[in-house]
Amino acid sequence: MLYRAIEEAGVRRVAIVGIAKHAGKTTAMNSLISQAQATGRRLGIVSIGVDGERRDAIMGVPKPDVYVPVGALVASAGDVMNEGSAVLSVVGRTGFSSTLGDVYLARVERAGTVLLAGVRYAAQVEAVLRQMEELGADLCFVDGAFDRMMAATPALTEGVVLATGAVVASTVEEVARRSAFFVQRFALPVADDSVGKLLDVATERGGLVVGCATDVEDEWEPVLLEQKSSFVANPLSDPNWPGAEQARVLAVSGAVTDRLLGMLEGLPRGFTVVLPDATHFFVGSQAWRKFLRRGHGVVVRQGVKLIGLTVNPHSISGYDLPRSTLLTAVKDAVGAELLVVDVQGEEA
Repeated sequence: MLYRAIEEAGVRRVAIVGIAKHAGKTTAMNSLISQAQATGRRLGIVSIGVDGERRDAIMGVPKPDVYVPVGALVASAGDVMNEGSAVLSVVGRTGFSSTLGDVYLARVERAGTVLLAGVRYAAQVEAVLRQMEELGADLCFVDGAFDRMMAATPALTEGVVLATGAVVASTVEEVARRSAFFVQRFALPVADDSVGKLLDVATERGGLVVGCATDVEDEWEPVLLEQKSSFVANPLSDPNWPGAEQARVLAVSGAVTDRLLGMLEGLPRGFTVVLPDATHFFVGSQAWRKFLRRGHGVVVRQGVKLIGLTVNPHSISGYDLPRSTLLTAVKDAVGAELLVVDVQGEEA
C-alpha cells in the first residue's frame, strides 16, 4: 500500500524520516526498495548522516541492514563503501569529502547490504540526487538517519514517509498521541502569497523580517530586524521592532522554537509566524497549543507532502506493544486521510 501511494503521488524523491530513533525507518525503506525494484524502478539511495551500520553507534544495539538491489545507485564514503555484502562499482565522484573519506556514487553489481555515509548537508544531498538522476535514477530514497529532519524539506524531496512505533513511548495511547502531534507538525497550513513573500525576503536576507500592515489589504511592509538568529533573537527588543500594534507577521528563515513563540504569544491576537517549511518547526505541543489559544497562527511557505506513516510495534527497550491495537490507535489519532501501515506487516 505504501509503495503504491508513492507511485500514485507521482513523486521521484522520497524522504524517509523517523519521529524517533529506532522507529522502524530502515525496515520501511528496505520494504519500499524491494517493491520499487520489483516494478523495475531505477533507484537512487542516499542517507543524511550514517545508516546501514550493524550496531547503533550511540546505544550499541543491533540495527537493520540496508539492502540494495542490483542496478541501484548509492552514495557513500570511500572508507566504508565496501563494508557491506553488496558489490559496488564506482561510477562517479561527488566532489566532496567527509571524515570517512571522499564520497562516491556507485552502482550495485551484486545485491546485498551497504553502509551509507558521508553525506551531511542539504547542498550535498541535492548534488547527489541530481547526479543520480542524470545517471538514470527515476526514484530516489533519502534516508533521514538520526535527527536529520532536513531530508523532508520540499527543497530536497517531493514526499515524506514518517516512521513511528513503540520506541516513542511505552503505551499505545502515548505513541498515538505523539505520532499525531508529529503529523500535525507536517500539516502546517501554507501561507498566502502576500505573507509568503515576507518569508522570501527573510530568506534572501538570512534573518528575521516583520510584516507591518499597510493601507492596502494583504500587502505588508517588510521590516528587517537587526537580530538575525531565531535561536537567540528577541524580536520585541530589536532596534527595528515596529511595535506591537504595527507588527502583524514575523517571517523566520531559520528554526522556530518554543522560546521564540513564547516571546510572541503576548502580542495582539491574530499575529502570524511564517517559516520555510515544517522541518524548521521545533516547537513542543504545549507551547504550540498555547500560541494557538492566544489567537495566533503558524504557517509555512511550502507544504510537505506526507505520503504515509509506518508503525513498528517493537521497541529496542525490550517490549512490544499489541500490533493491531497500536495500528488502530495511531490511525484513529492521525485521521483517516493519512495512510498508516504496519512496517513489518504484509501491508507495508
